[in-house]
Amino acid sequence: MTDAGAPALELGTGFTGDEVTVLLDGREVWHGGAVSTDYSVGLAGLVPLPDGAAGALEVRVGTRAIGTATLIAGERLRVDLDPAGAITVGPAPEGPWY
Repeated sequence: MTDAGAPALELGTGFTGDEVTVLLDGREVWHGGAVSTDYSVGLAGLVPLPDGAAGALEVRVGTRAIGTATLIAGERLRVDLDPAGAITVGPAPEGPWY
């Protein structure tokens, strides 16, 4: 289980075998391949972020989408892709994830 207060980025809906790169202030903090959403739980993955992480967050989904947001220390964000490939980065719903 992941504590709802732990710094993390949720990879939500719309991922289909994608290569995903997460950068914080221009530095790569996570990279994953073949990322796909499990619609039984509505998540493709949970990316742990460094304690106290804050700054400019960028999420690259292969060559099809790039999303950005400002991460505030202790905040959890979520990334979703719509069927057309448009990316949304915003606050994650509260609650623990298993």
